[in-house]
Parts: sequence; C-alpha cells; structure tokens
Amino acid sequence: MAAADVAALDAQLFRKVEDGNRGIPEAIFIENIEEMCANRKPTDVVARLQELYSKYQYMQSSIAAQRSGLKVKIPDIGNALDTVNHLIDKRDKAAEGETTEYRYQLAENLWSTASAPATNHVHLWLGADCMLEYTLEEAKELLTTNETNAKTMLKSLDEDMAFLRDQLTTTEVNIARCHNYGVKLRAKEKEESDKAAAKAAPVADTTASVPKSFAPLAREEPNGEPGSYTWKQDREEVELSVWLPKDAQKSDVKVTILAESVKIEHSGKVLREGRLAAKCSPNGSTWTIGKGRVEISLEKAEAAQWPMLFET
Repeated sequence: MAAADVAALDAQLFRKVEDGNRGIPEAIFIENIEEMCANRKPTDVVARLQELYSKYQYMQSSIAAQRSGLKVKIPDIGNALDTVNHLIDKRDKAAEGETTEYRYQLAENLWSTASAPATNHVHLWLGADCMLEYTLEEAKELLTTNETNAKTMLKSLDEDMAFLRDQLTTTEVNIARCHNYGVKLRAKEKEESDKAAAKAAPVADTTASVPKSFAPLAREEPNGEPGSYTWKQDREEVELSVWLPKDAQKSDVKVTILAESVKIEHSGKVLREGRLAAKCSPNGSTWTIGKGRVEISLEKAEAAQWPMLFET
C-alpha cells in the first residue's frame, strides 16, 4: 500500500488522544466493513489491524512491568517511612544517654542484636548504589512525597491498563469481522468462477472429478484434539484450521507465519509446526480465533496449486 493509502486507512482505524492515557491511540470500531473494504483488500485492512494490535500488546506489557515494579516499591517505601517515624518517636521520648536495643538480620536464619542511641539523622538508599544522609524530618518528607507519587502513578497505570484492554477488544473484533468478510468475498468469487466455468465447459460426467480450484483436504486428525488441523486451497490462498485446547484465550496463542513455515503455539507449547510445501507471503497472510480453532489464511507467493500443506 502507498503511504497515502496507509495514512487514510489509519485515520479510519484509530484516533490520537491528546489528553491522558499516556498518548495511547484509541481504536475505532468499524461500523461498515463493506465500505471500509470497497477500495482496498480485506487482507490489507487485517494486516494493518494486526500491526496495531501488536503495538497495543507491547504497550500492555510495558505498563504491566511498570505496575509490577510499583507494587514492590510502594510497600518498601511504606516500611522505610514507618522506620523513620519510629526513630522520630524514639528521639522525642528518649532521655539523655538512653539507648534502644534492636534486632537485625545478618544472614539467612542468623540474627543479632545491637544497642543504638537516639539520633536525628538517617541514611536512605536512592538507588544506583547511592546513599545519602538526611535529618529525620527531611527523610520523612522525602519518603511521604515518594509514596504519594508512587500511588498516584499506580492509579494512572491502572486506568491506562483498563483503557488498553478496551482498545485490544475493539481491535480483536475489527480483525475478526474483516477476516470473515474477506472469507465471504473469496467464497463468493469462487462460486461465481465455478458457475462461469460450468457454463463454458461441455457437459460431462463430474461425479468422479474434483474441482480444480481446490485440492483435497489434508489428512485430518480427530476433531477437537489440540494441534489437529484441516486445510484447503485455491490458486491464490491456503485456508488452515488448527484446533486449540478447550477454553483457549487469544492472549495465550501465538502464530508465527514465515515465508516457508508456520508455527502455532499455546502458552509456550507448540501445537503445530511445519515447513510449507511452497512459499507464502507473510505480509498478506492473516489469522484469527473462532469456535475453538485458529483460522489461518496464507497468501501464496505464486498462484499455483500446492501438492500438500507441509513437507513430509
């Protein structure tokens, strides 16, 4: 697609949000798929949507990592603040020369005790092997500010994560609708092509013949078994359907389409992998999930019949 066409398509798929949500673009629900695909291939729209979906997933993983870090950091700040408040309380109540006994951990399962006088100073780790000395009041102010900022940031990240989930859902729905519309178009084109061929061809016994536009189904393993598959083809595309484990979620599924191979994984486990009998075009290939299966559409690099799906 030309740059101008890509920009025009992007304007129909998402809009930029100026305020809030960390600049995450808002996915636009496609109301009219037919109008969207009137002047462009459904596969081009699906490919662009999948690229947008991948970007949303990257943002989601980045925000999840930040949230995890803050959820560890906030209790640490709280513990440090409690310690500083304890030292302030001891300093204010201690008599001159009075010491306080503390127990501290030297190593795993090894503790010791020490006596320390009241103090007005404390050392705080700032990170990157950096420790600075503060008065107790300065330390309390710093830790209180850091705790407030961390909680505010965590709340903001939670809102961003919720917003991202909505965009992922909208994009998934758009991908499924565009993919299904493309399948519908191809089926209609094939039907019209078969009708035209039937009118042009002489009357003959077709009971033992197979339509030339489709090769026989590949070997079928028992339906419902994770990794089992069926496939069919026409001159330009291959349709591959692979069964998933029961209740599989799209977030757990990874499909890798290369020019000469296909791999389907679920939760890190390979369900089906093989070297293709001929080359495909990864940029024009798409996949989606429906009815417990991964539906993969492979665009052939060359318009020709494949003798089989996977090399043996």
